[in-house]
Amino acid sequence: MKALYLDCRFGLGGDMFLAAMHELGVDLSRLQRIFIEAGIYVSIEPLSTMRQSIIGTSLSVKWPEGQPLRHLPEIVAIIKKLAISNEVQARSIDAFQRLAETEAAVHGKAVQDIHFHEVGAIDTLVDVVGAFWAVEQLDVTNIVASKLPWFSGTVECEHGILPLPAPAVLELLKGKPVFATECEQELVTPTGALLIDQLVTDFSSGAEGTLLQTGLGYGQRESRGGLRISLLESDMPKQTMPTESEAIIDEIYVLESHIDHLTGEELGRCFDIFIDAGALDVFFTAGVMKKNRPAGSLKVLCKPTDLAQIEQLFFTHTHTLGLRRQKTERVLLPRKEERTETPFGEMAGKSYSIDGVKISKPEYEELLKFSKKTGRSLPELRYMLFGNTK
Repeated sequence: MKALYLDCRFGLGGDMFLAAMHELGVDLSRLQRIFIEAGIYVSIEPLSTMRQSIIGTSLSVKWPEGQPLRHLPEIVAIIKKLAISNEVQARSIDAFQRLAETEAAVHGKAVQDIHFHEVGAIDTLVDVVGAFWAVEQLDVTNIVASKLPWFSGTVECEHGILPLPAPAVLELLKGKPVFATECEQELVTPTGALLIDQLVTDFSSGAEGTLLQTGLGYGQRESRGGLRISLLESDMPKQTMPTESEAIIDEIYVLESHIDHLTGEELGRCFDIFIDAGALDVFFTAGVMKKNRPAGSLKVLCKPTDLAQIEQLFFTHTHTLGLRRQKTERVLLPRKEERTETPFGEMAGKSYSIDGVKISKPEYEELLKFSKKTGRSLPELRYMLFGNTK
């Protein structure tokens, strides 16, 4: 299996990632043709760049002036025109959906009101689509990254002067490991944080496997170091997008403690804390403990990358004096995010297959939105739009 290791000690931007991938052998002139053939006239030029006596590559992305403000539907329409594989197309759309939802959350707007002007609609398209396309070109199945640098300073945008890291970057880096620096420049851009969020399967202090090649990508700031990407032959398990007939097996942790000392309000708050921190699930089973006290078992499921944070939150917000921790496997059915046209408008949901039969399920938040809009109950909408889907 081929793997990538991203050494992010000097930061990460979408242009840095593509520049380093060029050094690993990805022909970016082909990416340029893909955009031009779809009517997006852009120049993508790798430039040999020397910094601190080390030669690497930077990336020049140029496009005609007067580009319109593009919202998510316009971005998705462009991606669907590109001559790329279905997998690259789906992952690119999912990434922009994630970016739009993140920007909407931090700025208190609806997703449909978010435009991609400040992050640059064209260069962000090139960076995001290009990243997934480049990974596919090298037949990479795993991507591991180092810890990410924490930085400070300010940035000026249409919302005014904001502290760094930018709010969207903070949201995208939740659950990812960071380390402190004295830098007062933007080291991780929103696009860079998005790529970490969407591409990286694990974090490690170093590369593992047989080293095949390295690439060094520089960003636009002269004072910033580069992103070094190592291409490796690896024995790590394959992390490709599965087919509908394949099950997904991964490892998770189950944290559990018996709780008899919290009020209902305090216990309810724990659920929000864990979910916001990235927990996969939280549930509480009522029971009776010693001295006939009403109590229960509080369980939290989380990914290995979130374990340290979730464990600390467990102690902080429950004040339990001990918890049980178990590493276990889970088996998942492959599922795909999708948007379905309904008589009430487009609705987000997911689909999966059992025994060759495709089943679609709406997202609860979407049903709730349309329930408030139409006055219809949740079960009525579910049966009307998706049949007998539970």
